[in-house]
Amino acid sequence: MKKVILIAALLFSSNSYALTQKIEVLGMVCAFCAQGIEKSFRSDENVKDIFVSLENYFVAIESNDGKIIDEKLIRTIITDAGYDVKKIEVVSDTVSEIRTKYDAK
Repeated sequence: MKKVILIAALLFSSNSYALTQKIEVLGMVCAFCAQGIEKSFRSDENVKDIFVSLENYFVAIESNDGKIIDEKLIRTIITDAGYDVKKIEVVSDTVSEIRTKYDAK
């Protein structure tokens, strides 16, 4: 019974907020790099917002309606652009919060 309640809670909660994935990227060194990656992800209908931090070598992607962006798609877009993915993780901050935190530094 506990599993059913937990699954129901997860399903309900995943539809009520967006998820943010933070991707550590190796090899990203210029604004042109960041712009290309951002443009590639913005074309995906599941992407709500994106932030690329060249200084900290990561991309943060916020999805629409709590949907997670497929890890294979993330890796494909980044590797096709000529970079390597070091790590992908789901974080609790929104892209707006991440942008504010890193732009303030």
